[in-house]
Amino acid sequence: MGYRSDVTIVMYPNSRHRDKFAALKLFIDENLPDSFEVNGKGEERYLYCFINSTKWYDGYEEVDKYNKLFSEWDEMFADPDDPSVDEGFQADPIFHYEFMRIGEEYEDVDYHCSFNSANALSLSREAYVAEDFLAL
Repeated sequence: MGYRSDVTIVMYPNSRHRDKFAALKLFIDENLPDSFEVNGKGEERYLYCFINSTKWYDGYEEVDKYNKLFSEWDEMFADPDDPSVDEGFQADPIFHYEFMRIGEEYEDVDYHCSFNSANALSLSREAYVAEDFLAL
């Protein structure tokens, strides 16, 4: 069976390039192995992918595709018109991504994202008392 994780990925254009959503969708459809859902409306759209109970290990072909893409993301999608580049700062990417992997162990959480992303992904852990605990 092995150790399993749940993986969530969101991708979206930065606020100055929302009109380029179709280009992002096409790129993702052609370059990544999983299907991404389109969520939102009009200019407020984003791509979403949830991969349930997966073996997310380096060396697995599909995982390596994501890792390679994420490691090159900020440079690959750097906005050449970003005014901060003229001031010697890193350019915002035209498209953003956020990645979160939640492992089976409580403290096993991995989150990374593109430069200046909107921090759309959040993690919430909830404690509760099972209703039937006295029946045990």
